[in-house]
Amino acid sequence: MRTARNTLVTAVLLAASVFVLYAWRVADVPIYLCDAEVLFALNSQSIASTAHDVNGRLLPLYFQVYGDMWFQPILVYFSALFLKLLPLSEWAVRLPSVALGVIDVVLMYLIAQRVFKREPLARLAAVLLALTPAHFIHSRLAMDYLYPVPFVMAWLLCLLVFLERKRRWMLFLGTSVLGIGVYSYIASMILMPVYLLLTLFVICQTASRRRPLYTVAIAGFAWPLLLLPAWLFFHPTAIADTAGRYELSDISRLLRPASAQATAGSTSSPGTAKKPLAVVMQELRRAARFSGVTGRISLYWYFFDPSYLFLMGGYANVINSTRRVGVFLMPLLVFIPVGLYAVARYRRTPVNLVLALGLASAPLAACLVVPEPYAIDRELELLPFAIVIATFGVDHMLAARQQVWRRAAFVLLAFVPLHFCFFVVDYFGDYRVTSAFWFEGNRRGALEQIIDREPRERPPAIYLSKAIPYIDAYWRFYVMKHGRQDLLERTEYFDPKNLNVQAVPERSVLLTTPDDTEVQALVAAGRLRMLALIPE
Repeated sequence: MRTARNTLVTAVLLAASVFVLYAWRVADVPIYLCDAEVLFALNSQSIASTAHDVNGRLLPLYFQVYGDMWFQPILVYFSALFLKLLPLSEWAVRLPSVALGVIDVVLMYLIAQRVFKREPLARLAAVLLALTPAHFIHSRLAMDYLYPVPFVMAWLLCLLVFLERKRRWMLFLGTSVLGIGVYSYIASMILMPVYLLLTLFVICQTASRRRPLYTVAIAGFAWPLLLLPAWLFFHPTAIADTAGRYELSDISRLLRPASAQATAGSTSSPGTAKKPLAVVMQELRRAARFSGVTGRISLYWYFFDPSYLFLMGGYANVINSTRRVGVFLMPLLVFIPVGLYAVARYRRTPVNLVLALGLASAPLAACLVVPEPYAIDRELELLPFAIVIATFGVDHMLAARQQVWRRAAFVLLAFVPLHFCFFVVDYFGDYRVTSAFWFEGNRRGALEQIIDREPRERPPAIYLSKAIPYIDAYWRFYVMKHGRQDLLERTEYFDPKNLNVQAVPERSVLLTTPDDTEVQALVAAGRLRMLALIPE
């Protein structure tokens, strides 16, 4: 009873501390909302208020957020719970990710308790995850990259409990979590089945009567996916749209229905556009061509580049990295390899092998899509496996007979908070400003100035340039934030190259980009007047 109470107290203290750390200034660091955050927020707000998405679909399984962009549903529904209680704002749409980061840290504490059976190491593992730069960054973004991580950790915790207590319902629960996790992020469609295979491997290594347990594990994974075939039947282009978005062009062309291809440009009728089997097989071979496969294998090694993992974050997208620290803090450059050595040499158990394989398999999904090295957003499942292995490394060094290893461990542990402080100062300082371009610039400032000026100037129409990507989504977000949905009725979206200034009502407001030469020419000719230049 006392142990359970101590665990609860520690978990609550960890949760409270991490929430304060992760939630501080979350509305303005990162400085702006990127387009994906806005698209997710609009659908979450729509679900919270009407139970329909922005396209009018009732509680959809997947969300068509913009054009041919289909997003996984869990972030939308989880965020809708918050927006049911909170007004729409930057803070409110990022708060669910903060909560998710807090859940991750608590789960890490509970996992490490069972792996190490020692409270100090369990707390250390939780702190190491909380201070991991990649985890901190993605816990402050209203995007779905982090969402698979709690599902992976919950599965791992259930697997550990199952091995301790031999309760089949716990095994079923663990693989059910994996099945539900398929809907958390697109990479989960590849990685969650991998973790199911790891579960079956553990059963094979530890159980005498395996077949019933195999059935339980597979059934747990399968039931959350039963809706998927029916949904794909009614949305047949979703896979092709997604494959095209991730530059799997051959697969996209192969999966798109013949009727859709005919509509897109074929002169034959849908009925005659059906492909012969030989053509389908040829396109399959093209999709899996040797050069593409070898390129993906080469890409795999980029995800284990020490500079990317521990030093500079590689040449990662600035949304995902400050480029001044790695995915992990620098001391883990020592702790993770030592932990792998300790697991391989002294602690070779099925569970520890799962940890090592989980670490090795994390980049698999990232290697199959857009060839983007150092894309930590596509392999955040790496984090829990790496942190547990790093904790093994700390334990091994502290238990070493040679004093030099013990001293090195203490020095490296002392460096952890120092390196995190360096990261945080940069994150809330220079990074906030230098990352503005990657977060789509100061659209908030421009749109909120239009909203602020409206009561005084009463423009008959508001013209927004289509040259600004996703401007319609941003405009809808900010008028909803300020309770001015009435402005949507006066909004027009224009192509700068085809703007007929004579048709624009007098006193209307136009928003365009600074490099819009057509509008600049109209200003120079006196046909339009510059009201404001919005700084980035």
